[in-house]
Amino acid sequence: MSLIPFQKLPPRRHTEDARQYAYRIIRHFILNLHLPPGRKMNEVELADALSISRTPVHDTLYKLSRKNLVDVIPQKGAFVSRIDINRIEQTLWINKQLGTAMLQNIFIRKVKRPQFDILYHNLMQQEDYLAQKDLSQSVRLITEYYHLLYDLAGKMDFIWEPVQKAGMDLQRLLYLSASDASVMEDFLRDLTALTDALAERDTDRACTIYHHHLARILLLISPLKERYPDYFIESNKEQTDTSLQEQKGLLYEK
Repeated sequence: MSLIPFQKLPPRRHTEDARQYAYRIIRHFILNLHLPPGRKMNEVELADALSISRTPVHDTLYKLSRKNLVDVIPQKGAFVSRIDINRIEQTLWINKQLGTAMLQNIFIRKVKRPQFDILYHNLMQQEDYLAQKDLSQSVRLITEYYHLLYDLAGKMDFIWEPVQKAGMDLQRLLYLSASDASVMEDFLRDLTALTDALAERDTDRACTIYHHHLARILLLISPLKERYPDYFIESNKEQTDTSLQEQKGLLYEK
């Protein structure tokens, strides 16, 4: 069985060198689970699939290991990291703390109703993909929706990148949950209600909806772990506490 689904391989951009291309594609296939957790990475096969030399692939795997997406094990090779439950819980905690400030910032900036059209457009696209049963695109748009919220919050947009970096396991959980259309429909209802509350300048209701949305994601962990036991790990408490402190520092270092 091929390591990468060749028919879905995106083309190389004219602005990309081999390392940039390898990083973009391999990261993409890990996040959307085309390269599932626990899969051993074959550098030669990856290089052949991407039509590049082995060196950029080798460098990419080590770069992805620093982002908790690849485990490089001496004498054994590189493997797609399993989804860490504790890191997901940490990411949701971070999003809850920052999300409240982000929503309040939208209110303070007096964002006008027409400016929420970009959110409504995103929601319409989500609805279209749900109707087409293209649920992986729904997940992409959900992540894009979160980013748009930080953009609307003004000065908080600069923390989006570290927030996303801290949430690699969360993104994979969302892609895993996309196998259930009802979950994506629930997310769409949450985000539609959130957008309506923001447009009506009801910040308290917006915060309540946002926290409810994050709690809904948290509830996905147990059934998905039961369904895909080989995809998940749970780090020990010491690792969790250390990682949480590192992520807090990452978010505020700028």
